[in-house]
Amino acid sequence: MIVAPDPDLIAARLRRWRAFLEWVDQHSDSAWVFRGMGDVDFRLLPSIGRVPNYSLARERSVLAGFRRAVPLHQSDNGFRDWEYLALAQHHGVPTRLLDWSTNPLVAAYFAVSSTAGPRDVKMDGATVSAIPERSAVACRIVAIRVRRAQMLDIESGRDPFSETQVRFLQPRAISSRIGSQSGLFSLHPQPNESWNAPLGKSEHVFDIIGEFRDFFVRRLFYLGVDPLYIMGGLDGLGARAAWQAAKGVRVGVIS
Repeated sequence: MIVAPDPDLIAARLRRWRAFLEWVDQHSDSAWVFRGMGDVDFRLLPSIGRVPNYSLARERSVLAGFRRAVPLHQSDNGFRDWEYLALAQHHGVPTRLLDWSTNPLVAAYFAVSSTAGPRDVKMDGATVSAIPERSAVACRIVAIRVRRAQMLDIESGRDPFSETQVRFLQPRAISSRIGSQSGLFSLHPQPNESWNAPLGKSEHVFDIIGEFRDFFVRRLFYLGVDPLYIMGGLDGLGARAAWQAAKGVRVGVIS
């Protein structure tokens, strides 16, 4: 039996989508950057700061090991220290960087499509940690205005570990994904301490309840923001095709 869509739910999703577009309009000048967070409980905490027993020595050692091995996999095109740091972040190495985008639709895509954080649940009388379904957890998009003085000069030759304040850097397009995602990074001198300031201004934070995530994914898809746009290449094409197959979404008509 086919269940008819709930008109109240449809209307609520549309209202939230329109509210998001209005929020984007309010943050539409070029000084704003955006981050998508797959869980409203997430903090602005760099990945190296989430590693148990963080230490600066361990962070430097991990980055140095990555840097030594890079020439085995791609040519070193005169990368600066900043660009090695960005390259490491981009390929999943825990660093003191956080990813942002100048494109709010890209940030929205990461928010609604990312996994939520673990929750403690009761199972057979015991408490265990489990990842809930995305549809059960609200996600978040945060915006922050970046002033010129906050941008790092990557040509200066400064040591990335010498900074004492949160700053932003925009490396060369050392990866096609950084370019397609309109990416830049915030650098955190105390990576094991959450950066709370951007989350304290409610007008610059937009939350989406879990029940609306898939609706937002579809809307973004029709605006051209999908796995192929985000990832590029055959990996992105395959991920988009897999999502279309799972959701029954087609592009055009094949005769």
